[in-house]
Amino acid sequence: MPQSTDLAFERELTFVIRNERQKGRIFDGNPEWLEQKNKWACHWSISHIHPELGRMYGLDPLDAFTKTLDFLSSLIRGSEQDGLQIWWREPGDHAGITFPLCEERHWEKMPPAL
Repeated sequence: MPQSTDLAFERELTFVIRNERQKGRIFDGNPEWLEQKNKWACHWSISHIHPELGRMYGLDPLDAFTKTLDFLSSLIRGSEQDGLQIWWREPGDHAGITFPLCEERHWEKMPPAL
């Protein structure tokens, strides 16, 4: 089994903290196999919220990676509810970590497959 995967994504973000605009980054990637946990771990960080590397776990690299994206989406929205402004391209875009098809529940609106 591979020990790690070179897959890392970073994005520059804008934060508004105490009415001051600051730049920061979000990071998700570098899944690695952790023998002692018998799981894959994906690393993440987000400036001004959790700048140190954290880990999310999954059964394979993709599972760990998508669980990390889901966690980051929730963390960003929770931080926004607490008053922090975070965006990627424009205010209100939740740092671009959104999944419109899931959020709008498109699968429920589609006719059943024949």
